[in-house]
Amino acid sequence: MKKIIQLKPLFVVAACLLCSVAASAQMGVSFTLNDAGGESVPYATVYIYHSGDTVNVVTTGVTDIDGHFAQPIKAAGKYLLKATFVGMDATKAEFEVSVNRPQADLGTLTMSNSETTLKAVVVTAQRQLVKNEIDRLSYDIQADADSKTNNVLEMLKKVPLVSVDGQDEIRVKGSTSFKIYRNGHPDPALGTDPKNILKAVPASMIKRIEVITDPGAKYDAEGTSAILNIVMVDNSQVNGATGTIGASVDMYGGLGANANVTTQLGKVVANVNYGYHRQNRNRAHNLTEGHTFYGDTGNEFTAFNDSRANVNVHYGDLSASWEPDTLNLLSASAGGYYYDYAGDGLNSMAMTTPSGATIYSYKSKGNTPGNSFYDLHGRADFQHKTRRAGETLTLSYMLTTSRNTTEVSEQYYDMVDWSFPYTGSFNKGKEKFAEHTAQFDWTRPFAKYHKFETGVKYINRHNKSDNLHLYTDAPDMDTHTLFNHNTQVGAAYLSHSYTRDKWSTRAGLRYEFSHLNGKYPDAPEKNYHRNLSDWVPNFSVQYQPNWANSYKLAFSTNIQRPGINFLNPAVNETPTSISFGNAHLESAREYNISFTYMRIGSKLTFNVAPSVALSNNKIIGVQYLESGKTVSTYANELNSCYVGLSGFAQWRIAMATSMMVNGNVGYDMNHSDRLSLDNDRWRAFVYGQVTQFLPWKLRVSVGGGYWNGGANGLYGYSRGTGFYNLSLQRSFLKEDRLTVQLQAQNFLGDKFTTIKSFTTQGDFTGWNASKWIARSVGINVSYRFGSLKAKVKKTNTTIENNDMVGGNKGGSDNNQQGSQQQ
Repeated sequence: MKKIIQLKPLFVVAACLLCSVAASAQMGVSFTLNDAGGESVPYATVYIYHSGDTVNVVTTGVTDIDGHFAQPIKAAGKYLLKATFVGMDATKAEFEVSVNRPQADLGTLTMSNSETTLKAVVVTAQRQLVKNEIDRLSYDIQADADSKTNNVLEMLKKVPLVSVDGQDEIRVKGSTSFKIYRNGHPDPALGTDPKNILKAVPASMIKRIEVITDPGAKYDAEGTSAILNIVMVDNSQVNGATGTIGASVDMYGGLGANANVTTQLGKVVANVNYGYHRQNRNRAHNLTEGHTFYGDTGNEFTAFNDSRANVNVHYGDLSASWEPDTLNLLSASAGGYYYDYAGDGLNSMAMTTPSGATIYSYKSKGNTPGNSFYDLHGRADFQHKTRRAGETLTLSYMLTTSRNTTEVSEQYYDMVDWSFPYTGSFNKGKEKFAEHTAQFDWTRPFAKYHKFETGVKYINRHNKSDNLHLYTDAPDMDTHTLFNHNTQVGAAYLSHSYTRDKWSTRAGLRYEFSHLNGKYPDAPEKNYHRNLSDWVPNFSVQYQPNWANSYKLAFSTNIQRPGINFLNPAVNETPTSISFGNAHLESAREYNISFTYMRIGSKLTFNVAPSVALSNNKIIGVQYLESGKTVSTYANELNSCYVGLSGFAQWRIAMATSMMVNGNVGYDMNHSDRLSLDNDRWRAFVYGQVTQFLPWKLRVSVGGGYWNGGANGLYGYSRGTGFYNLSLQRSFLKEDRLTVQLQAQNFLGDKFTTIKSFTTQGDFTGWNASKWIARSVGINVSYRFGSLKAKVKKTNTTIENNDMVGGNKGGSDNNQQGSQQQ
């Protein structure tokens, strides 16, 4: 009994401890977080501090998909709660928990949109990179740390629905049929040579990249399968001037430089940017090998080429806006792009019989002394807002002009059994392009949930080509071809949008009339003209049951008109080949159906997008044999069907570790009734990257991808290739203004990367291997200076022209003869 009495105090103490633990285990705080409009704010980051101490965090968490938050508190006391979310001002609340009042229910807390630039101190949750809207997917470039030093081409590998293959060719939804815009309107310079220009544009100048999958009636008829819209940063901080400068160099002597400055003079805000990219002969070194088997004789033609060149790319733009009052805005811009190429190459050719006997062989030295291209463009937009909220009237004008000059000379030597009447050739071509566009747009909200958009547009487009072909010792073969082509387009559109609760819809119709006129100054009997009339519908619907999930279904129609490169009838002849354009090409029409599901989570964000594209008169490269030579031209001969699936995932594995994967897979079905050819192939692309944040502000990224080639039009396919990269990055100085990155690409094994293409059907078959230098080790440096509380304002609507393929104007129409993609 005495022992029991002695133990009784111990039981009392233990019971008190258990009660204390139980009480503390039940302590906690809860609340619901909404925005100013009453909508829940999911996945906001919540910090809890001891009262009076905002340095040492007691615990953290995130709100759930409905904006609810519940977190246990280990000890009684007074606390301070802070909730943060990207783009919104932080919300704070004080509370107290105790044994008597273990639960602190704070009810509903409200966050408001931020009017200042967010300055993150500690990364505790991953900022969402991808946003899904009814007509587009957008990738937040500024939220990706790679943007401080990478160029835009490298960043495109991460953008959903976009792929960049081993040759730096860009595809959107698996297709090369797309256009590139800047700040919502076409930029002819960006569309001319995108892979070289985007290497010269630093990603730090870009705010986001939008993939406009469903352009709508406003420009749908003039659209392609998609639009890449590159939105520049708006630099909104404090009064003054701000900008970035950067430079890069690689192991082969490749150079890059860029500058971007924004300033304000009274009510005028101006921005100027410039980029330069250079590849020398060591960097621009290419090797090709080709074997062609002639179906009628069984003979084999073998070709080897070794070429080097110096390449210079310059890109610049000046834009400004003036806002005299809150209802009127005038904006203007002017810019240009210049590209020059000077190189030479050695060639070795041979024609043999099926048994291997030589029919003829020769070598040649080619020289391209001064190939150049420049584009100059300017535009002006006036926007007037009425007293009705959301109603705008916009009047726009755009002028674009370009010049393309090519010179190629070739001298033949070591000729064996040479049967051709010439021993050398000289080709000189000049192409001139000019386009005037005027457009009027009216946007008007109606009732509470409706919005109407309507407008008219006129385009006057001129193309001129002058091609001279001279043959040494055979003047009777010389040719001089002049060709003028004019297209006039008149269009009108009407679009209706409806948004209410969880549903959004948009439907539109566009009518377009085109007059085409072709003239041959030296042969007027060949002149022709044609009128085209098109009705183009589109429709899309989106359902968003909550903040994290969205479902979208869309139907669209696209029209493509041939440009001067496809139309130019000038004949280019070599000892083994003949090529020319087709002046009688017609517009091509394509129908697209797509579905997109997107899920946004606190740690995992992903989307999947199946799609189908159909066309029955697409422009395709056509090739055949004639008089023992291969002939290449273009025709409206392709019936195509593409079924594909695109996907993207962003995963925050741990606090300092993240991973992203972007890819697509699809099946091409190509058919021509007249040519009796079918070519069905799978094609795919995947790119992944893992990023790790290390102490001392270090950041390491490892990435890699693979592109499997796919069908080349009607005649063959390409074999794929892989690529990989490694980078180490650190920021220095106050506010991380200086960023330095060491980067290596394909740094193991052979310095050359090879892609093989195969011709498997038609009058001739064979294969071709292209080799170029993809290995690179270099350093990129970027410095940000100044500050500014202004931005160059853009009108809500403006001109978009993107209907051409195979021309000097606009777009990434990388559709080559015999290699047409979906």
